[in-house]
Amino acid sequence: MNNIDFQTPEWVCEIMVGLIEYSPVFILEPTPGAGNLVKMLKSKFPDAIIDAPDDFYKFRQYNHQGYHYIIANPPFTPMDTGYKMLDEFFNMANDIVILLPWLALINSQRRTKKYIEKGLKKIIHLPRKAFPGSRVQTCILVFQKGYHGDIVLTAFW
Repeated sequence: MNNIDFQTPEWVCEIMVGLIEYSPVFILEPTPGAGNLVKMLKSKFPDAIIDAPDDFYKFRQYNHQGYHYIIANPPFTPMDTGYKMLDEFFNMANDIVILLPWLALINSQRRTKKYIEKGLKKIIHLPRKAFPGSRVQTCILVFQKGYHGDIVLTAFW
């Protein structure tokens, strides 16, 4: 079995953290891995309280509804792990920035409809080279609870 670890590249972290639209007080980064997102968050929001559990499967211990933002790059194996985590995030914060496989949008009409209903605001399609060595096409999804306007689509090539 090949145990390759696909950490969030710094340039992707920069995009994700740049999508935060205000200075949040409480942020959950439940999938810290090597901590690239956490480092970027601390740099941009030094006064924020950032919860980042060592084990992403234990993020539930932080499950309270006081988060302003959740920002995450959940594991893609098994494929539905990130989808399940996102479902829980919807109950924990009004604003979410999450990196998921592109398949999260294109292989399930029902899931896409649910995402739109949950306030999908932006989709950023990342290039295949975003995660060298991975064959998974990725995207960043931005959610804002209660949002029902046009969805902005951006692609990086």
